[in-house]
Amino acid sequence: MIIQTVLWEYVRMKPDNSYFIDPWTFRGYESVHGTVFAVIGIALLGAIFLVSAKASQAPRNSLAVVGGIAVASWLIAIVFASGEDFTLTGDSITAFLLAVLIGIILVLLASRLAERGGERAGMVKALQGATGVVITIVAIFLLTLLLGAIIGESVTIAAHLGILILMILLGLLMSLMKTPSMAANRMLMVATIVAGTAIGFSGAAVRSTLVRFQSETEPFIPGQYRDTQVTWGYFLANIGVVLVFIGAVMLWARRRDIVQSQARAAKQMAAAEESARELAAAN
Repeated sequence: MIIQTVLWEYVRMKPDNSYFIDPWTFRGYESVHGTVFAVIGIALLGAIFLVSAKASQAPRNSLAVVGGIAVASWLIAIVFASGEDFTLTGDSITAFLLAVLIGIILVLLASRLAERGGERAGMVKALQGATGVVITIVAIFLLTLLLGAIIGESVTIAAHLGILILMILLGLLMSLMKTPSMAANRMLMVATIVAGTAIGFSGAAVRSTLVRFQSETEPFIPGQYRDTQVTWGYFLANIGVVLVFIGAVMLWARRRDIVQSQARAAKQMAAAEESARELAAAN
């Protein structure tokens, strides 16, 4: 649905202005917005195929898919956000959310490292439950102060680098959570949310583009931004993102059931083998 919106009308002037302003509308293929929507749709479709493949259930393959989604997001940003900058201030909500994300990742990383050492069971227990929540909150608080000191008043970076940093952090978060074989499914859901955010917030840009087209077309009589309105092409793209997210959740639920069934079967097999060994030793 997202891909085919390139053929639909994205924005138009209100009817009372349509007779003396040109162009008074445009379709997706007539602007970069339609190309962006189509590319995002193709990328999500490719990610769905990769995640739904049986091979992605293997932990190593699942992590590879996570990396692929992050790289694809970065490449799309390089192509379509080239020359765009992003300014981050130390006291902004974005900096706080970044600290929250990094804090959770560090706690999860410490927990995964502790689990690999059997003698560190006490540390694993400390990083879980109420104690783990307290540790996470403290880590987020300290990181908020640290990021505020590092960023200072503001820092400006290229938009595509900001996307790369975001997707790397999200990929780490999805990979460090329990059940690595589910990482690709979790990353697909997160990538869909990121794509939906990009499409959803593009409404203002789509309207501004129509006004810009009018200022570049004879007789150079642009309308006013307030007289523009997004139409079905834009809305269908957003509906398509919602449908993709629902599909991603369904894939996640299906994969979770499969993984849990396999884990139960493995436990039962191990118990049966242990019983067989005990019987053999008793005889």
